[in-house]
Amino acid sequence: MKQDILTTNEESLSVEVVAGQVNSSRNKNITKKGVRLFEGNKIYTTSYVGDISDADLVKKAQSSKSVGIPYDYELPHYQNGRMIDEGSFHAPLSQIMEAIQATQERLQGYSNEFVFNGKFERSFHTVSLKDDKGAVMEKKFGTNGWYYLFKRVGSPNLLDGYFAGSGRTLDINDVLDKNLPYLDAYKNEITFQSGKYPVLFIEGDGLQNKLIESLRADKYCEGSALYSGKLNQQIFSKDFSLYDINLLPEHGVYRKFDEEGTIRKLEKLPLIENGVMKNVIADLRNAKKYGVEATGNGMRSYDSAVGMGFNALVVAAGKRTTQEILKSLDQCVVVFMGDGGDFTDKGDFSTPLQLSYLVKKGEIVGRLPQLTVKTTTTDMFNSRLIEIASDGFQKNFRNPSLFTEMDVYLN
Repeated sequence: MKQDILTTNEESLSVEVVAGQVNSSRNKNITKKGVRLFEGNKIYTTSYVGDISDADLVKKAQSSKSVGIPYDYELPHYQNGRMIDEGSFHAPLSQIMEAIQATQERLQGYSNEFVFNGKFERSFHTVSLKDDKGAVMEKKFGTNGWYYLFKRVGSPNLLDGYFAGSGRTLDINDVLDKNLPYLDAYKNEITFQSGKYPVLFIEGDGLQNKLIESLRADKYCEGSALYSGKLNQQIFSKDFSLYDINLLPEHGVYRKFDEEGTIRKLEKLPLIENGVMKNVIADLRNAKKYGVEATGNGMRSYDSAVGMGFNALVVAAGKRTTQEILKSLDQCVVVFMGDGGDFTDKGDFSTPLQLSYLVKKGEIVGRLPQLTVKTTTTDMFNSRLIEIASDGFQKNFRNPSLFTEMDVYLN
């Protein structure tokens, strides 16, 4: 009987900061295992949290076979392979305290006006996938993450804004260098006239949500996606390209193999290239069902069935930096918080802006009142696309800054 075992281990230290002071810390070391048994064209699963031998886990699964998940696709041949990012392990855990101290020193001048709460975490991950023939695929890496929520003294809101960073290293100074000039301008709320403006969402990944539905084999092939039937056709500006990337160590992405054991030869799979729709993603089940190629996008946790998901969606970078583009624009709405919006089935997009600023020729004018922006998915990446930067707003952002024109309304 064929079987595979997915094992994950996370060892981490997290430190909580309340009102600018260290409040608590927590160490965690958790191992999780999930086994899949393939028998009679069905998959039977069992999971466990804690220490358990592979043999005992398999026995547990064999004794509890009740409802199986049907499968009719060919399983991959697992290969031995290890990927260890040695460099990501070199930073000692003491760097967390050093980062907290450095942050406190830089935020000290704001303590009379804002309250800061946050968390810093450094974690080490080991993920292995083993089959019944002894083949093992394994990856080991370390990641860092931190955030600060801020609230203006006397504000009725739960939070007024935040800044954060994550990735292979802790780069506190870059995040603060980019965010503190805007925090300086926070108290200067300015008037605003509705109209068409260049808009930059500093974290703009959510703008792709409607588009990426069309890049899934199930949605695309069922005809329910916005761009179903558009493969190999020009749908966006020639300046817009989007890739599914499975290895980006600097951003904590290590997915040379997926949780089904599929190894994709292409680290950088083109989904949209120069505005042309090139590929859709598929796990093994959907590849068989719709007659497309499996792309190494099967995802599962230790206790879940396989689903289909993207590894890391990355927009191709442009030529000028974010700051160079901001300096070239007469005015631009820079969005730090724009939550609660959505897309219609036709791709129309609208969202309220909780925190945004007006920038003129690179100079921060002030904080804007509550606004709403509207556009469409097609326009956003086509006729109203202004420019894509060569870098992100922060160094740790995976995607470059994307400037697009939107209709901006005063609430």
